[in-house]
Amino acid sequence: MFDWTAKNVVYAGSFTGIGWQMMMQLMQKKIKMIGIMHRMENVEMMKKLQAENPAVKVIFMPMNLMDKLSIEQTMLKMGQMMGHIDVLINGEDVLLDKDVETTMGMNLTGMIMMTMSAMPYMDKTQMGMGGMVINLSSVYGLEPAPTFAVYAAAKHGVLGFTRSMGDKVIYQKTGVMFMAMCPGLTSTEMMANLRENVTWHHSESLVEAIESAKRQMPEEAAMQMIKAMEMMKNGSMWLVNMGQLKEVMPMTHWQM
Repeated sequence: MFDWTAKNVVYAGSFTGIGWQMMMQLMQKKIKMIGIMHRMENVEMMKKLQAENPAVKVIFMPMNLMDKLSIEQTMLKMGQMMGHIDVLINGEDVLLDKDVETTMGMNLTGMIMMTMSAMPYMDKTQMGMGGMVINLSSVYGLEPAPTFAVYAAAKHGVLGFTRSMGDKVIYQKTGVMFMAMCPGLTSTEMMANLRENVTWHHSESLVEAIESAKRQMPEEAAMQMIKAMEMMKNGSMWLVNMGQLKEVMPMTHWQM
């Protein structure tokens, strides 16, 4: 079981959705500091987060996830302020298939750059003490998504990166474990205007099934994700659907 006591947590993501609900729930733990990194600050939500637990220091730093230099500079400031990072949560989730660059950049490329920029402050052979990196994927990272093919490509990439970084050799040297979360349909702002965000107009007819399907609440998804984190299983992938948690066991198709 993961011990949250005096831990430093960095969250890269918006002030809504599953990732933000994780921050709200983590404020109930005995952590030391939470650092929020996003393009623009939501002052009211930051106040609400801090009010959950005055004993936890909450800070915000502006950062452009589409800009490598912005990520590196902001992570440098965050790392220096915290001293070391125990938990990194890459919680950005963008569905905008007609803008391929943004969809791939926010969901995959930015997540990779965030992770690599944070590693010096996590790696026990550098300035870190070990810890964990949590990457937000999706059920569309596990299965084909003809309606949102670009989003699915990005989320498949998240799983590939997480599983690769979660190799036991990397963990033994760095002390940093990696896990991926794959939420099912969830009632978030991202689910609005789905028809405007499809990959190709031929798939618009498929959106109706998604729009009419049952969805979980972000609060219950966040609770299950934290439960998975506390299991501390390096390289694992977790399906979080309708408030239920299940580990996804990958098949091995090829080995050296």
